[in-house]
Amino acid sequence: MKRRYCALVVSLLANIFLYTSAAAQSSPQPSLSPGDALARAVENEAKLKSAEGDFSYHVEIRVRTFGEAGSVTGQLHRVSEMTYDDLGNRTEKILEYPPSRLSLLIGTLKPDFKSLVGVDPFFLTADQLPLYTIRFVERQKIDELNTYAFDVEPIEQKWPAKRKEQGEFPFKGRIWIDDQDFQIVKMEGRATTTKKDSQRFPKFEHYRENVDGRHWLPSFVYAKDVLDMPRFDLPIEIQIKYTGYRHRQARR
Repeated sequence: MKRRYCALVVSLLANIFLYTSAAAQSSPQPSLSPGDALARAVENEAKLKSAEGDFSYHVEIRVRTFGEAGSVTGQLHRVSEMTYDDLGNRTEKILEYPPSRLSLLIGTLKPDFKSLVGVDPFFLTADQLPLYTIRFVERQKIDELNTYAFDVEPIEQKWPAKRKEQGEFPFKGRIWIDDQDFQIVKMEGRATTTKKDSQRFPKFEHYRENVDGRHWLPSFVYAKDVLDMPRFDLPIEIQIKYTGYRHRQARR
């Protein structure tokens, strides 16, 4: 009888231990305050910008302009691979790039994220933070991700003119930061310009993907807008797709 009682006690204690362990594992991690989540994301932006250079991947760019009744007046299609040469130096290999007059119209012979939408894909680094007013909006679910949504607005009088000369303009819009890795997973807005600026940029959406379990890097950019050019309006559509991320170490 005594042995049976001891066995029941041991079994009961084991079940309690397993239940509490499972409950501890399934319980959500305590969430950070919006301010702390933003600080973590800003810290991660510089790391992501550096880590991007350790990956090879394909970039496909499509740009179309439109005329009356939605007719296509111009097209640009460019496919390239960001990779490494035999010495391990970072290089871009052009895979497809038919001639297009749009490359002159949009003001660049080598279109990329920054030249097409006016913003660095990793724009919210610590050195940029003082140039913006950032306001927490709400907690929001995007697909399977729980995120913090923030509105971002540039402080125009603090924005260095030199950066505009280098093709980088202030971003105005909204960003979403996931609550697990504390990285920006989505941006929506536009690069802001003034009448003095010769360039115009569309409102865009930018999504990132987790490429290796740690790094959220650019995945898809989409924009469809009408650019208020100095002498005419230009309906335009832009798509940029990033695929085939592969870490440099995985190539060895």
